[in-house]
Amino acid sequence: MTVTPVPVPTEAPIPAAATIAPTIAPITTGAVADPVAAGAVANLVGATAAAAAAGQGQEAQLTDEQILTQMQAIKDEEANAHPLVDHSVDLMELAQEYENGSEAFKKKIENLSDTHDRMRRSRGDGNCFYRAFAFAWFERVMLAIKSKPELHVNAVRTIEETKDLLLAAQFELLAFEDFYQVTLETLQNLVHFTSEELLTAFQNDEVSNSIVMHFRLVASAFLKTHQDDYAPFLEFGQTMDEFCSMHVEAMGRESEEMMLIALTKATHVSIEVAYLSGNQSADEVNFLPFLPDTAPYMPPLVLLYRPGHYDILYRKSHCLEGVI
Repeated sequence: MTVTPVPVPTEAPIPAAATIAPTIAPITTGAVADPVAAGAVANLVGATAAAAAAGQGQEAQLTDEQILTQMQAIKDEEANAHPLVDHSVDLMELAQEYENGSEAFKKKIENLSDTHDRMRRSRGDGNCFYRAFAFAWFERVMLAIKSKPELHVNAVRTIEETKDLLLAAQFELLAFEDFYQVTLETLQNLVHFTSEELLTAFQNDEVSNSIVMHFRLVASAFLKTHQDDYAPFLEFGQTMDEFCSMHVEAMGRESEEMMLIALTKATHVSIEVAYLSGNQSADEVNFLPFLPDTAPYMPPLVLLYRPGHYDILYRKSHCLEGVI
């Protein structure tokens, strides 16, 4: 069986400036995750401010929405220079990114390497959490198919059950069927995939983005069907449908902890997130677990979080033969 690519939107429409303002910070201050893009954005903002000042009260040449559009275009251009999912590398390659930077980061990476030896980068396009989660899960299942075939059986059953979850959340079958089918077929095909073939599938825009879109909808569906538990965490006056439409279902929107909780519980897959920050008060990386309501059937996936970005991390004790 082969995976049939389907068209999928590469990014969400840009909302009005008033609604997108809270998301500007990860773009302009995310030097750790993407220093080149952050610098380019800073230059754009500075040039626009200078032009406005030079106008001495005249109407600015660019509207707020145009500025946000250009900022997003810069971010997208820098992101597209990197694969959607890359080959794994030695964790100490990450330390090289901070060779002339924060001593706190370098010390934490060195300590992290005592227990984790490899990482895999995902593209910083706002979809990195969902893409990293999906690849890490599918890879774990694929590499254990011969020794623990029940992992594959459980994973396929879980994805099949997401169809009922989406329908329960009032999603139309026509709206999600293609994304669901690509995700299910990719998972079913793990019995035939090599590690290189799995990576190739996730580097294909249409296949990879279809899987991302499916997991976005699954997270949204879980939140919508558990509104009583999560609505108190929304901004005052915001409905769950509004939150999910703007922040969960839209491609390119960065993930908050609520989305991690939702996807973990919907898929019964546990996650550990290693938070790598420039906090000078500690030399160790903090790990935050996200656990499903049911007993997890495999060790947790490990994701590495740097401000505004998620990558995949490999714990030495969990590494399986065949990781590329």
